[in-house]
Amino acid sequence: MGYVEPRRGSDCEEILSSEAFLSDLAGLDGAIIAALEAAGEPAVINGNVLYANKVENFQKAAFSAEMAAKRRALVAMAQRARVFVEVGVAGGHAVLLALHANPDLRVVGIDLARRLRPFWPPVEVFVPAAAAWLEARFPDRFRLIVADALDGLREVAQTRPFGLVDMVHLDGGKAGRLEELAALWPAIAPRAWLMQGDYAHGLVREATREMLARGLARDPSDGVFAEARDKRFRVLETGPAIAAECPDLADFDGKRVLFCTAHQDDEVLFAGGLLAEIAPRADVTVACFFRPAEGRADTMTRTAAMARVCAALGVSHVQYPFAIEGGPRALRRFISLPSEPEELRARPRRALARHPLFPVLCTTAEGAMRLYTPDIVITHNEAGEYGHREHVLLHHAVRAAAARAGVRTLLTFGEGMAGTGLTVTPDPEAKRTLFAPYLPQWDGVARYDFALGPERFLRVPLLPVTAS
Repeated sequence: MGYVEPRRGSDCEEILSSEAFLSDLAGLDGAIIAALEAAGEPAVINGNVLYANKVENFQKAAFSAEMAAKRRALVAMAQRARVFVEVGVAGGHAVLLALHANPDLRVVGIDLARRLRPFWPPVEVFVPAAAAWLEARFPDRFRLIVADALDGLREVAQTRPFGLVDMVHLDGGKAGRLEELAALWPAIAPRAWLMQGDYAHGLVREATREMLARGLARDPSDGVFAEARDKRFRVLETGPAIAAECPDLADFDGKRVLFCTAHQDDEVLFAGGLLAEIAPRADVTVACFFRPAEGRADTMTRTAAMARVCAALGVSHVQYPFAIEGGPRALRRFISLPSEPEELRARPRRALARHPLFPVLCTTAEGAMRLYTPDIVITHNEAGEYGHREHVLLHHAVRAAAARAGVRTLLTFGEGMAGTGLTVTPDPEAKRTLFAPYLPQWDGVARYDFALGPERFLRVPLLPVTAS
């Protein structure tokens, strides 16, 4: 699912002045006022895309000029979306505007509907009243989840009431925006629009910078949003397809890069071309996590061969001594490969943490990251490239370590995985030369048909871990 083609409809000002919108606005405002009067409260609500904050008799007030840019951005997003999730429904005015901007749009609102500060208007009164009116007016297009932000977003991620989400509005000047994005991530469409409300708040700006730095979001490529900027909000593009986009080769310039490989030879087999490209322009360290197994023809030569390869490339290397290839406790019980029959599938992947090597690898990888402070970490993928269980184990250990160490960019080798990413096409003869230190005991070119072909690298989103 990609972006929705913009719906050819009215612009924001045309919608706001239309008879249909004004009629619905009168109905929504009337429901709110009736609920407030019944509770003995004045006609005062939170500020929103239409009205200024805490204006008495808001229904008679002019639309806030300060929110005009946000209204235009909201309409543009709605006309490019199918499913909209809003945290902080309040009086429902942003929902109403979005529903009128796109008659095919469906909306999930999340609001705690509880007055947490004594100076707030009575949200416990007007939020349920607004939501009830919206649900009655748009029975198949709107639903409210009464919950705090994280719990509500997790519910949407689990149930997907209207399908994948391609438009999100996070509101409120508070911490936790990155965690909110993480909670909704399983239900976010490959490409989606994200509006960061209350952008003037320092914590919101910091969370936005972190999203951009981690590759979880980027500035919009659609020029319509260039004119809809304001200190009160910011529109971003987000989603798994955005997070999967890899850096260009030029983005390695001046960076610290850590390659975490399971075995000696993996650095050439999966990344020899990339290493040759970035070695002159980056500070690169290759870290190998398994010692060679006993009884191989190349047991005594592999570590020295890796050192020669790294020296030839001009990169640093380290060999960790804590794990031995093909160790005593088989991984078959912990990792089932896709090619295996169903009856041979053993424990779920979460059992990896119980394998004695997992904490060793995870702790070692985290230590390496804290020592070398890499900007970019590259390792094996979750399929183990061609189905190597130790590659899979190291992938998960490195991924956990990267989250703990605060690494912002994690790439995996692309062999055996679908998806687009950074592709490097090595010179076959130059890469063949890199294999030479492993000869004659081991010949990767003869064994693997992909050894001299294009190398791919995929980006792994590093989202914060949220408690369930």
